[in-house]
Amino acid sequence: MGAFSTPHLETEAAEENSAPSTQRPYAAVSRWLGWLLFVGGLVGAGIGIADLHVEIAVAGLILACTAGLTLLKLRTDRTTAITG
Repeated sequence: MGAFSTPHLETEAAEENSAPSTQRPYAAVSRWLGWLLFVGGLVGAGIGIADLHVEIAVAGLILACTAGLTLLKLRTDRTTAITG
């Protein structure tokens, strides 16, 4: 009797994967652009530090931090949409 009362994890996982995606169409483009800006900000900060230009380093760090926060928000929205 105990075997019949436990949920089957394999079937639940298959049902979740078969459900249609509710992601917005621009989510992939947003993630790609976010990563591009994040890496660009880190590179800009590295160049600013290497050339001893404070303004470039600060601008790069601000860009990287903003892009990173945006990527975290997109990730949270994605996991919320999946778990429902």
